[in-house]
Amino acid sequence: MGFFGNLMGGRKKAAPAEKIVYSPLNGHVIPLAEVNDPVFSEGMMGPGVGIEPEEGSLYAPVDGTVTVAFPTGHAVALKTTDGMEVLIHIGIDTVKMNGDGFQIQVSEGDQVKTGDLLVSFEVQKIKDAGYQATTMVLVSNPDEVGTMTEPASGRIQVKDRLFAFA
Repeated sequence: MGFFGNLMGGRKKAAPAEKIVYSPLNGHVIPLAEVNDPVFSEGMMGPGVGIEPEEGSLYAPVDGTVTVAFPTGHAVALKTTDGMEVLIHIGIDTVKMNGDGFQIQVSEGDQVKTGDLLVSFEVQKIKDAGYQATTMVLVSNPDEVGTMTEPASGRIQVKDRLFAFA
């Protein structure tokens, strides 16, 4: 260990903690590149995944503070205490629904824990309006939080590990 190691109590510097994003929905994970909107599929909003929701309950994928809660209910952004910014966007072009079929359950500034309900929404109403319900889960500041690990694939349930940054 050497002289300096002994002076430091023999401790090694801990590796940075992995920043885990959990699934906010029950559904089926799809690669971001397969999302039917270039703003998301080309990574312009940050890395992440799409989820085809099985039901209309969106839960917090991380512990954090609500930084954006669109009144239309179609999108919510959270910031964790360690600085990761997570954006969850329900559907493609669903902002055009003007909140019809969405019930936002949080407000900007609220503190949330993983698994807290953020938005209730009607999957069938989104589809009936001619939109896709694909929900994007993105990290908007990847340069500040590290490299994304391999995301989950296939069917996923709320609070299952979706992906992480290390």
